[in-house]
Amino acid sequence: MKILIAALAAFYFFLIYQDTAFANKNWTPEFKEFCAAYMPYVNKYQGINAGCCDINHPSNDILKAGWKGETLLICDGKEIL
Repeated sequence: MKILIAALAAFYFFLIYQDTAFANKNWTPEFKEFCAAYMPYVNKYQGINAGCCDINHPSNDILKAGWKGETLLICDGKEIL
């Protein structure tokens, strides 16, 4: 059990200090490529939300309405109403 805890702690610190970690903020080009590939599916199928790719897309209306008065659409750490 101690080995598992040590391995998880090492993995956690690896993610924090690596340039390729999940917290890397330099993801704009990849995000634009993702949105370019994702938006045709949003426009084709119902039930898929555009999310942060296109904030004013009609599919985001449910996310903007939120749950119990709190929005569910959060882009770049900001709540979108």
